[in-house]
Amino acid sequence: MKIGFIGAGGIASNYLGSLDKIEDAQVTAICDLIEERAEIAAKPRGAKVYTKHAEMLEKEELDVVFTCIPPGAHTTQVADSAEVAKAVFVAKPVALDLDTALRTSDVIEKRGIINQVGYMARYSDITEKAKELIGSRELHMGCGRFMGRAGPGHPWWGKFEMSGGQMLEQSTHVFDLLRYFMGDVESVLAFGKKGIYFADFDECTTCNLKFSSGAVGNVTSTCVARVEGGFATELVGNDLYLKLQHDTKLQGNIEGNAIDYDGKESGYLRQIELFIEAVKTGNQEMVRTDYADGVKTLAVTIAANKSIESGKIESVPKTE
Repeated sequence: MKIGFIGAGGIASNYLGSLDKIEDAQVTAICDLIEERAEIAAKPRGAKVYTKHAEMLEKEELDVVFTCIPPGAHTTQVADSAEVAKAVFVAKPVALDLDTALRTSDVIEKRGIINQVGYMARYSDITEKAKELIGSRELHMGCGRFMGRAGPGHPWWGKFEMSGGQMLEQSTHVFDLLRYFMGDVESVLAFGKKGIYFADFDECTTCNLKFSSGAVGNVTSTCVARVEGGFATELVGNDLYLKLQHDTKLQGNIEGNAIDYDGKESGYLRQIELFIEAVKTGNQEMVRTDYADGVKTLAVTIAANKSIESGKIESVPKTE
């Protein structure tokens, strides 16, 4: 299996490390606008180096293409890859705007290729265990948070025009996981506070969610404080409470029975393993977040950003 990469930054390094552990998954080409960065990733794998993705896609016969670039850098990279490869994997979030994401989704659907978005939390042990414990029980509330202190030295994260803000780029993991457990989001109401630390977007935000099922939720985010256990999700049903402390701790109670479970796999490796297996077998059902589902999560965070601007409840755009 010949694999190419568009983008050789931080998350690409994570994916490359996972692929190094998988037999028959050979990274043969790496593209990055910064040639030196591509060379660093390519050298230990004997991969060819490119600085233009179109050139890489034209010259290399690739089975799979991973796209790992900032949200604001997305133009046609994934769509171009989908036209020539048998499968595509996209780091979250899938884009900065819905127009780009929807155009790409159309190409992927028309080509009928295996596709996946890198929402690793769906693949963790604690997520699997929570799914098993909940079973067919109905959830009525879901809350989550992504709270930490970001570094001002990052080349693009603190710039809204490239990252889309914390909710769209980082807390997207929480929005996505709540969707995974509770279904589609119908509308949002969000508030934010900016001018605290270094980013040009709201650095403290809270977003209320109304799900299509009638359930309610909330996502709280900050990038200005050091917070222990800052990535967490809480799920509530009738006589049911579960707290997923990401990446590996699950606690709570269901019908009076205490839950205390320690996971081992955070989801980073498993998501790549299952994706490669899906490609080998041609089985899209092995994928827990396809591109179209990633677009739905993007739509929720775009609506959240819009709600901060308007100060009003915003409907989540339909993506189907």
